Parts: sequence; C-alpha cells; structure tokens
Amino acid sequence: MIILQSVDVALAGHTVLHDLNWELRPGEHWAIIGANGSGKTSFLRLLAGSLWPAPGSGTRRYDFGGELQTDAVLALGKITLVGHELQDRYTRLGWNFDAADVVLSGLARTDVPRRLPNAPDRIRARGLLRQLKLLHLADRPFLELSRGEQRRVLIARGLAFKPAILILDEPVAGLDASSRQALVETIDQISEHTTVICSYHEAANLPRSLNRMLRIKDGHVIESGPIAANAKAPVGPLPGVAGATEPVRQENLAERLAASGNPIIEVEHANVWLDHRRALADINWTLFEGEHWQLTGPNGAGKSTFLRLLHGQLRPAKGGAIRFPGIDDPGNVWSLRKQIAWVSPELQAGYWYPTNVRQCIASGFESSIGQTRRLKPAESELVDELLEQFELDQFADRNVKALSYGQFRRVLIARAVVHTPKVLLLDEPWEGLDAGNLDLVTRELNQIIERGTQLVCATHLAINGAQFNREMRIERGHIVSMTS
Repeated sequence: MIILQSVDVALAGHTVLHDLNWELRPGEHWAIIGANGSGKTSFLRLLAGSLWPAPGSGTRRYDFGGELQTDAVLALGKITLVGHELQDRYTRLGWNFDAADVVLSGLARTDVPRRLPNAPDRIRARGLLRQLKLLHLADRPFLELSRGEQRRVLIARGLAFKPAILILDEPVAGLDASSRQALVETIDQISEHTTVICSYHEAANLPRSLNRMLRIKDGHVIESGPIAANAKAPVGPLPGVAGATEPVRQENLAERLAASGNPIIEVEHANVWLDHRRALADINWTLFEGEHWQLTGPNGAGKSTFLRLLHGQLRPAKGGAIRFPGIDDPGNVWSLRKQIAWVSPELQAGYWYPTNVRQCIASGFESSIGQTRRLKPAESELVDELLEQFELDQFADRNVKALSYGQFRRVLIARAVVHTPKVLLLDEPWEGLDAGNLDLVTRELNQIIERGTQLVCATHLAINGAQFNREMRIERGHIVSMTS
C-alpha cells in the first residue's frame, strides 16, 4: 500500500528523517515508537502525503489497487491523519462548531461544515460519536470540550472519511484512564476493516490489533518487525493514571489555616458558565503559601476551566468571587501575568508566531506571542540559563514549529518562569512527553519550587507527584475531595 525507498525528509533546512526503507502491506497494523524529537510525527505526515521526500533522496509510492502513484493526490483521499497538529488548528483558528458538526465535516471531506447536512448524514455522524462513546457531547461546542474529548471527537471525524488507512499520532495523549481503555478497544474494532497506524513513546499497553512495530531514533529506523505479546494492552484499566485509587479523607479548612501561611488566591462560591453550561459549580478553595496542588479528574471534569479561572481568563458568575490577596496589583493584567503564569495545550496551539526557541522564551518577559523588544543583558543571561537547564541549547535557533510536541512544551514552561512567578498553572504538563523528557520536566519543576514558585497542576498521570502536597479531585464541575 505504501513503499518508501531511501527517503530523507527535511524541515526548515534540517533533515529529520534519514534513508527510510519501509513497506505497508494489507493486513498490517503498525505501532510507530520513538522519543520526543525522534521523527515520529514527520514519519506519519510523510505517509499521509502532507510531507514530501527531500529532493533527490528517494521515492515514496502508493498502491491502492491501481497503478503505482508517486504523488500524494490519491493518498490524500485514502489516508486520514489525526494528531496534535489538526487539534491545534481548530484551537488556533477558533473553529468552535458543535462536536456533531465536526464529525459531519468529515463526511463532507472538508475542514469545517460547508453545507446543511441531510438526515442520513446526521444519523451517521451521531453513530460515529456513539461508536466512540461520545454521543453525550454531540451538541457541545468543540473548543469547550476537554483536550481528551476533542481528540476522540477528531478520531470520529477521521472515521467519517472512510479511510483505507487511519493514522493516529499519540492517540491516548491527554486521555483519562477510562477514555484510554475505551480508545484502545475502539482501535481494535477499527482495525477489523481499516489499516491502522499509531504512534507512541513506548511499546507498552498497545492495542491488541497492532501486529508490527517500527522504532525511530534521531530520524533513523533502528528496529522493525512483529510486536511482542507482552507489549499488548492488558484487560482492564491501564496503570499509572490518576483516579485509579480511592481518595483519602477531605481536609478541613481550619486545619489548613493553622498549618499554612498567608493566602495567595481565594475562590468563594464560584460558578463558571460556558455556553449556557455550568462548567464549575460552587467552588470554594484557597491557595496558601507553601502549597502545591495536583488537580485530578476525568476528561471534561472542569480542571482546565479551573486553571483559567485562576489565571484571570474567566470570571465567576454573580454571587461568586475570586480574590488575589497574595498578588501585587492584581487589577493590572500585566502585573497579574508576571506573577501567575500559565502553560497549557491551548497556549501551545495558539503560539503560531514565526519565532525560534530563544525568542519564544524571551517573549515571556512581556507575556507576548513573539519577542517584542531587545533584551537587557541580565535577561539574555537568564534565557541562556533556561536553555541550558531545560536542555534546549541545541535548539536555540530552531523555529518552534520544527520541534516535536514534547520539545515545544519544554520551551513554553521555560518561557513561563522568566519572572519567577509566585504561581505557575500547568495544564497537563506531561502530555506528549517521553520518559526522558518527563523526568527532565519533573526535575525542573522541583527547581522552580525551590526558587519560590507554587504549582497548581492539572494532570491525568499519577506519577511524578512528589512536588505536590495537596490534591483536589474535580468531577462534573464539583470539587469532590481535597486531600494532603
């Protein structure tokens, strides 16, 4: 179906894939394994036809039952790719259609809905959402869904294309335990009639239908062949995901007042509404000095909305309040941004200004998208220090859009701490990171804490929790437990 012979791929003048020789045959379902920056996403885009082989480097050919094709015209109609890039485009361009309309755009093979659907199309779109256990989201605006919910809706949209090959780039990134398990089962169902190719950081907990593995390192194929049986997903919940254990007792506020310092942020009876839907309900919470909070809960629980409330992007409805007693001049938005920093998939999706890594980190001094002024000598020295601490030296002059998803996440965390903020809000900071980069970010977060910054982090992963001395679980917009 796809044949690669001696293919190189270059991005922004940098060769990211080297001398690829590979074939995809009917009946094969592949797991593409590699660390951040290994070239996985570029490899998938090459297969899907959205990246071309470097001139003179080799040939890519497609065979869908007719003559061999070297261009990607036929492939673009036969292959569907779902990944971070597609999801980020919806966020960046503000495509806030209802989830059912997003799936309908797949039926019409368009980026966005362009015509009124007929009744059979509506039935089929809702059937695809039902297949992925998402029917309850059909009438919800796409941009108000959680990151994990968005990913699954886009997979339903990809199925609407009726592709011969469905490519999923890190499909379980950002999903809670039950959603991961459901998606693994869905991939197995899809593979009964469609060739599936999925990328992962590790060859573990893979769908049982995947029968071939390609491992990439530094743009080179280092392993290719059958998948070992012990790499397949176990039956039941996947390990290492937040929410797998029962919460301990809820801590009394009086106990925290006695044990803690001064309040930094206070939230009182806060209700937050998004598109006529109450996303947070009667939230009462205080961040005291010395506290570092881990927020857990399933996809769509309200964790990201809570962080946006703390960042000042959202306000409580009448009758509720948020106060910043530990923040200097909180009424000044620029002062607030320097003291309360925020890193999220939405920020990453929206950071589209053409800039290199050094300039992106420097933009944190003005909380801008892109560097807006010349740096002072001390600021330049700090940027150099952050490049070294986050192991980004070798990428300093590279365009951020030529980085892997996980590498770009490290850049944005470095950008967020240039002012040593009092509070750092992190929305799924480990999403899209391989084991090595996950450990690196964890180590840097510990250093950020030592410099006096307090963390409030929303995550599905129950690992790397040593930094946190408080945990809050949110379900359906309600705080259901607060523990220490």
